Amino acid sequence: MNTSIINEPQLLVTVSDPTMLTKLKNAIKMMNGVSSISIMRPKKTGLELAEEDKAKGRVTQWNSVDEMFDTVLGE
Repeated sequence: MNTSIINEPQLLVTVSDPTMLTKLKNAIKMMNGVSSISIMRPKKTGLELAEEDKAKGRVTQWNSVDEMFDTVLGE
């Protein structure tokens, strides 16, 4: 990160429609005096990550708790 940016004024824009990020970024880049643009996305919660894993098939099933512990503990 360029340390000179820290001493420059900054503008924070909150966007409710994430699909607009690229268009907004490109539009702001065209303005004179804009030295950099960064997009910060909110961190996903544990539940959101779990739902994403489930949707992408990254889940494991066991027939019993004992079978799960045997797998996890490598027995």
